[in-house]
Amino acid sequence: MSQSQLISISYISKATQDMGVLALMRLTDQAAQLNQKLGLSGVLFYENQHFGQILEGPRVEAAKIWEKIQRDPRHHQVRLLKMEEITERSFPAWSMRFFLAKEIIAKMPNLTGVLDGLPEHDVELLRLMRSAAE
Repeated sequence: MSQSQLISISYISKATQDMGVLALMRLTDQAAQLNQKLGLSGVLFYENQHFGQILEGPRVEAAKIWEKIQRDPRHHQVRLLKMEEITERSFPAWSMRFFLAKEIIAKMPNLTGVLDGLPEHDVELLRLMRSAAE
């Protein structure tokens, strides 16, 4: 596979219902298993019924998962932040790394309240999600 075939997809969405820790753990585990099978990696954030995710990997597989995400009944108001070709992965070791609000706030206090889906926070949210790789 040539490196030019790698893409990164980042989006935010709102959960259709409040998700408890067990439901989030199950979702993350299922995503990690599927991502590992498809050669995808990424990071998932959840705060106050909002998801933020960066998914990266081969174009075809990432695009299939992106279509599946958009149809997933567990969330709505799915909004693409950025889709771009990448030369290397930001999260190569994570089939899916998950952060809850308290972890986000502990590591990145300036992210408090940013996962509210407001367009003016998109650039900051993307920067902070990418900083999780560091």
